[in-house]
Amino acid sequence: MPSVTRKQQATREHRREDIERRLLDATERLMRDGASFTELSVDRLATEAGMSRANFYIYFRDKGDLVCRLAGQVFGDLADSAELWWGVAGRHDPRDVRAAMSGIIAGYRRHQPVLVALNEMSGYDPLVASAYRELLTAIVARLTAVIEGGQADGSIRRELAAATSASALCWMVERVCQQNLPHRPADYDAELAATLTELIWGALYLTPVPREPTTGAP
Repeated sequence: MPSVTRKQQATREHRREDIERRLLDATERLMRDGASFTELSVDRLATEAGMSRANFYIYFRDKGDLVCRLAGQVFGDLADSAELWWGVAGRHDPRDVRAAMSGIIAGYRRHQPVLVALNEMSGYDPLVASAYRELLTAIVARLTAVIEGGQADGSIRRELAAATSASALCWMVERVCQQNLPHRPADYDAELAATLTELIWGALYLTPVPREPTTGAP
């Protein structure tokens, strides 16, 4: 009997993940077509995702609950990109920071509609605002551990308050992506990734970012 129960739970979880993915795709399609999330009805979201209104309410209390769940998926993707640096932080290589920043920026580009919706709703829905802070807090905690590890091995400035530094850097990346990317072309992304790398590396590490060798006549 326990194995049957576990199988049923796994099936429900798989179905929930499928529903969330379909709603994420539907929300992003509708918002890219010009719809504001606050103006989208549950009926329209459900129809676009190929499900009934009743089915929507089986899984979500309301649109605020939906956007919190979708944001969890999106921030999971962003954290996976950040692991391109965090997961190999012991190498002390600024190219890893650059790879992480490029991945995060690409994630903001890809999921921009949901992130815009999250930003909109957090301004007037306390539950959404709290969920937003919790998602960033989890990322801050992970970066705090990276900073503390670098301080222990002597690669990161020991005078820095690890948690405060992590919070400042995470919110810097979040704000600049939220505020700039919706209004800038895609060719801006490489410049932003390079700039964020310089700022983060310079703030944390004791050694400067190595300069690319120049070519040409002396």
